[in-house]
Amino acid sequence: MRSTIDLNMSYPTQEAFIYTGTWDDTTRKHPAMKWMEHYTKNVVDAREFDESATSVGHTSDWTLQKSTGEVVEGADKAWAALKEVYAPFSEHVHDPKFLVCWETEKGWDMIGVAYVWYNLQAPGDGKMKGYGGKEWDGVLPSAFKFAYVKGGKDGVELARTEIFSDPSAAMVQMLKRGMLKPEQLMQ
Repeated sequence: MRSTIDLNMSYPTQEAFIYTGTWDDTTRKHPAMKWMEHYTKNVVDAREFDESATSVGHTSDWTLQKSTGEVVEGADKAWAALKEVYAPFSEHVHDPKFLVCWETEKGWDMIGVAYVWYNLQAPGDGKMKGYGGKEWDGVLPSAFKFAYVKGGKDGVELARTEIFSDPSAAMVQMLKRGMLKPEQLMQ
């Protein structure tokens, strides 16, 4: 049986801010994206993990979903878990490529794609030229989903973060450099 699609059928839609590229004056016009640029560059990429979760703009009930699918609830626990996600790196930077952001009842939701360039804590071979024209150990193509609420000292707070990334390339490098033992993969 063949199905036909009615292209004239109406369906619910809503306005969205859709952008291809990295941070710039266009993204800074959107309040949540302006906030997100500051948070990404000056908190996460700057590795300001010693600050409290709420002081850097998370709601007290902020939730983190790691790329493993594990969900960590509560700002303090989720912040510690995010620090753990980035712990193998001596440095990293998020290089945004695409985003879609739309308004919700409480604020905004956003789905974004970024390359996460990184250097591992242990030195080794296999550098590649990348972001900023510098040498990196690797890059992880990643996607993220965020939920923001209106409020807080900057007018925007982060209520939820979901990470969609395959860290296997970095884990192979960590194994080769002795940062990780094979038996730790089975835990």
